[in-house]
Amino acid sequence: MKALVISFFCLMPFFLYGQEISEPFGSKWIVKTNVLNLVAKRPTISIEKNFTKSFSLEGSFVHGHFNYIPFVGYYEYNGYLLKAKKYHMELDYGILIPYSGIYAGSLHRTIETAGEVWGGPVSVIGWRARKFQGHSIRGGGSFGLTYFTKSQINFDGQISLGYGRYLNLDLSDPNTYSKDHPDVQFGASIGYCF
Repeated sequence: MKALVISFFCLMPFFLYGQEISEPFGSKWIVKTNVLNLVAKRPTISIEKNFTKSFSLEGSFVHGHFNYIPFVGYYEYNGYLLKAKKYHMELDYGILIPYSGIYAGSLHRTIETAGEVWGGPVSVIGWRARKFQGHSIRGGGSFGLTYFTKSQINFDGQISLGYGRYLNLDLSDPNTYSKDHPDVQFGASIGYCF
């Protein structure tokens, strides 16, 4: 009997090694930033929670500004997004996984344009000066690809298309062109999951 107990304790590590318990992927949190925002000179922070191997929710704070954009001049934005994602394959490490989703959020924009006329004082080619600020709500759909490395790093690329509507605009102001605007987003994020 003594030899059996000693053999059991000596062989136990070999049996336990084959039964590694890994954390289910559905319980991961991902913190990431959109590297394309380096152009906009401000970071974007997103936190994503995977509830299952095929569904997650992501919250983002976005902001940035551009100087000297052709036909615009100065453009500044900030806002929040909530995105629901449906993965078309089960989440796993080492494979490229497509997803689609829907999003809703808010956006505050400031647009300043210096007027310009080409061809002399009687020309009709050009645009007028504009100074605009507006707060909008927006929503739409997203499509993307994500990749998880075994070292817990996440790469995520996406395109989002949607519709936005400004709230409380002064329509008598000539700087206000429309209550509606297209909402287009591009993302190339890198993050860490834990």
